[in-house]
Amino acid sequence: MGDTEPVGLAEAIGTVRAELARAQAEGAASDWRFSVEQVSLEFSVQFHRSGEGGAGLRLGVVEARLGGTVSHDSTHRIQVDLKPLPGPGGHHHEVSRETPTPPTPPGPPPPDALSRD
Repeated sequence: MGDTEPVGLAEAIGTVRAELARAQAEGAASDWRFSVEQVSLEFSVQFHRSGEGGAGLRLGVVEARLGGTVSHDSTHRIQVDLKPLPGPGGHHHEVSRETPTPPTPPGPPPPDALSRD
């Protein structure tokens, strides 16, 4: 069935797992952190007939084949739902067009902020 072999379910899940671990490692130093809420994998298979009327199906490691030339296509859709985690100090990130102002650290106000009324 050509030079390329379809990807099996275990390999597909392993690849998604490895990519999520890589994303987690690369983002470890970032203030923007996420937890993975849900990962959805969807595999679609398209059937084609070609040549001399043969037909075939191959999905992962399962194969059915009857005479003639056989071709196949597969479509993969992966959806990862992320939930932003609070940043340093427990504050949630805000996204806007304005220039961000750093959060005021907890504690007493700076000496120049005290009024002498």
